[in-house]
Amino acid sequence: MDDEDDYTEDTWSYLTLCIEPTVYEGLRFAKDLILANFCFRFILQYSSLPQFSRHSISLLIGSFLLYLNIGSAITWVIGLTFSAYTLIFTLTKLPNKKYLGAITCVTILIFLLTCELYLINPKKWQQIRGIQMIVSMKIISVAIEMDRNLFKTMLNPIEFFGYILCPANCMLGPWISYHNYEQALGVRFLSKRWIKIIALNLLISVIFLVLSNCVVPWYISDNVSKWLMAYRDAQAFRMSHYFISSLSVVSMVSAGFGLSNSCHQDIQITNPFNIEIPRSLVQVVIFWNIPMHQWLKNYVFRTCQPLGQFFAILFTYIVSSLLHGCNFQLSAVLLSIGTFSYVEYNLRYKISSALEACCLANPCIKQCEHKHNKNSLLAIIVNSIFSFITVMHLAYLGVMFEASFTVQESGYSFSHTMGKWENLNFFNHGFTLFMYIIYVMM
Repeated sequence: MDDEDDYTEDTWSYLTLCIEPTVYEGLRFAKDLILANFCFRFILQYSSLPQFSRHSISLLIGSFLLYLNIGSAITWVIGLTFSAYTLIFTLTKLPNKKYLGAITCVTILIFLLTCELYLINPKKWQQIRGIQMIVSMKIISVAIEMDRNLFKTMLNPIEFFGYILCPANCMLGPWISYHNYEQALGVRFLSKRWIKIIALNLLISVIFLVLSNCVVPWYISDNVSKWLMAYRDAQAFRMSHYFISSLSVVSMVSAGFGLSNSCHQDIQITNPFNIEIPRSLVQVVIFWNIPMHQWLKNYVFRTCQPLGQFFAILFTYIVSSLLHGCNFQLSAVLLSIGTFSYVEYNLRYKISSALEACCLANPCIKQCEHKHNKNSLLAIIVNSIFSFITVMHLAYLGVMFEASFTVQESGYSFSHTMGKWENLNFFNHGFTLFMYIIYVMM
C-alpha cells in the first residue's frame, strides 16, 4: 500500500513539475502572436483605410512580430521576399512568360539549399526554416497563379510584402492564397463567438503541448518493447505538431481570418482523429497538413501532371522534402511516405476490385456501389488490417524525430537515420516490398 502511495505521489510530482513550466512557456509564446494579431484585427475593424493601407499595416505588424521572435535573422526573410519580387517582376517583362512559375520555384529551392548548406549556421537555420518555408510557398503560389493568368496586373511591392509578411501566418503558417488573404483584409465583423473560437483553440493547443511534453513520455516507459517505445516517441512528435497547428489557428482567427457574417471558422489545418485512428497512410498525408497538401496538389502536382503521373508524384515529394529542409532524415522519411502510400493505394485498389468491398485507401465519396459496403464485416476487417499497418508506419517513420536538441540543431545525419530504422530491423521497408510483390502478383 505504501508503494502504491509513493508511486502516486511521484507521478503527481512529475506531472506537476512538467505541466506548469510547459503551460507557461506555451502561453508565453502564444501571447505575442495573439497580441500582434488582435492589434491587426482591430485596426482593420475600426478604421476606414483603403486596401493599400491595409496591406501596409499587414507588412508593418508582420515585420515587427518576426523581429520580436527571430531578431536579426529577419534579414534572411526580407532578403528572400525582395529577391523573389525582383525576379518575378523581371520575368513578367520578358516576351515569353510561360515558365515564370517553374523558374521561380527552382530558384527558390536553390536559394533554400544554398542557405541551409553554405550561408546560414545550423542553429539560426533551425530558427527560421519553418518561416522560410511558408514564405517560399506564398511566393511560388503567386508566380504560378500569374502563369495561369489569375492576376490582372503585377502586384505592387506593398501588396506582395503585405501578403508574404502577414502577421496571421508569417510565424506558424498555414499557407493561404493571395486572393484569400486580400479578401480577409476586407472583413469587418466581430462577435463574442470570435473570442470563444480563439479561447477554445488556445486550450486545445495547450492540451496537445502537455500531452507531447509530459503525458505521452510518462504513460509509456522505457521498460517496454522497442516498437512501443517507437510508437511513444512518434506520438509525442505528432502531439507537438497538433500543438503548432492549433496555435496557428489561434493566430489566424485572432487576425480575423476565417470570419464571416456568421463568425464561422473554416480554417482547418490538421485532423488528429484521422491521424491517430487512420484509415490509410494516404489519409494521414492529406490530414497531416491540409493547407500544404492543397498547395502541393494545386501548384506542384497539377503543374507536373502533363509529364506523367509517376513523375508528378515523385517531383511533388521532392519539392516537399526540399521545402522542409535538406537533410537525409527528412528526405528519407518523406520519400518513404511517398513509396509506402503509393504501394498501399494500388494494392488496396486491387483488393477492393477483387473482393468487391469498400476498402480503398480513400473512403467512397458517393454512395458506395461495392457489393460489400463500408459497414460489412469483410470491409471492416480489411480496413482494420490496413489501419493497423498504418499505425506501424507512423511509429516507424515518426521515431526519426525523437532526438536531442544538439542533434536537431546540427541536422540529422545519415547514421542517425539508419540507426533508428536499423533498431527496428528496417521492418516497414521490407514489409512494403512484400506488399508490392503481392500487388504485382494479383
